[in-house]
Amino acid sequence: MRLNKPGKAAITAGLAFALAMSPLSTTVAAAVTNDAIESTSAELETARAELDALTAQCDEKFAQLEDQQAELEVTRTKISETEGEIEVKEKELVEARAVLSESMAENYKSGINILSFLFGSSSLDDLVSRVYYADKVAEHQSDAISTVLTIQEELDSQKATLETEQKRQEELVEEGKQIASELQSAVNDQQDYVNGLDEQLQEQIAAQIEAERKAAEEQARKEAEEKARKEAEEKARREAEERAAAEATQQEEPEQVVDNTPAQAEPEVAPTTTTTTESSSSSSSSSSSHAVPNLGQGVSAAIEYAKSQLGVSYSWSGSAIANQEFDCSGLVWWSFKQAGISIPRGQRLSNGRGNSMIGWCLDNGGWTTSQANLKAGDLMFWGSSTSSTGHVGMCIGGGLMIHSSWGGVEICSVYYNSGSFVGGGPIV
Repeated sequence: MRLNKPGKAAITAGLAFALAMSPLSTTVAAAVTNDAIESTSAELETARAELDALTAQCDEKFAQLEDQQAELEVTRTKISETEGEIEVKEKELVEARAVLSESMAENYKSGINILSFLFGSSSLDDLVSRVYYADKVAEHQSDAISTVLTIQEELDSQKATLETEQKRQEELVEEGKQIASELQSAVNDQQDYVNGLDEQLQEQIAAQIEAERKAAEEQARKEAEEKARKEAEEKARREAEERAAAEATQQEEPEQVVDNTPAQAEPEVAPTTTTTTESSSSSSSSSSSHAVPNLGQGVSAAIEYAKSQLGVSYSWSGSAIANQEFDCSGLVWWSFKQAGISIPRGQRLSNGRGNSMIGWCLDNGGWTTSQANLKAGDLMFWGSSTSSTGHVGMCIGGGLMIHSSWGGVEICSVYYNSGSFVGGGPIV
């Protein structure tokens, strides 16, 4: 989704032609520049609105994708638990069958069978008791095996259902990644477009300023020429009057000695020309150093290490490479590691309570479900529950947090995606 750029070269060529025209055309050049600026400004405003809309769509899709990732983790955990239950029931079934087999083997070895057992009774009451006992033993063993088989079948069915759900969720996640990637690409293209329009607008504004400067110089030149012309005319008029007066005096008094020394001409005042000196500055880009500075030790230093990676890109692959790419938990883990603090690498409780960031926070004390109670250095988790989280960030104080999201490492409000916030607290 992208708007079409106007003919920038045509606009620039038109401005150059207008500025090269006669002095009378400087007003026309300024008018042309104003029209171009208004047109580009309107197009830039439209492009920025489109960029805002695309960014909002991308944010929404990314939040949805995080929730889907969390749901997939829950399903995978349930499958693992079900497989464990199936394994237990299979062991119980083997044990029940072994007991039955052993009982039958013992009867065979001792030469006792059911008929001899029943007919060996000493009385009618003894026979009834033996029949009742044999029936109950058979019934008990049969029920035990039947119960285990029933539970195993139910667990197998449950596992099959969960695996189907897992496959559906994996497809949703992959589809979400594709959509998020396409939206991110559209956002990047639109940002480039906005930057191009902004650059074009700055060039047009500079052209307008140049046209106005030349118009001012031309006006100053005309005024200086007009002033010099008037001064020359006034001087010529005074000299003519002086000559006429001298001639009249000579005619009235011919005997008077006339001083023929030519009068010293009045100094002419050269028109003042104001020269405007323009200075141009060029910005030079410097590549950021890949070396990570030593920012100290402790939780405060961990926050500063995280800030040192602002702008570094996000990665789905779980990478934690300084000045190159981070996922959400990778940024937190790397920052604490640089500050001399060892914490788990994974953030989800499914990694094991003692081997997960959230497990440490839950066990450390200070856990809170209110963003307002968070302190600098506390970790923050999002998802559907503490057992199903999909994102982690670090509170830096002042109602702000730092995290690695789809746009890269950034600082934002602690109320980021507050609808799925499950809680947070200190990890150390």
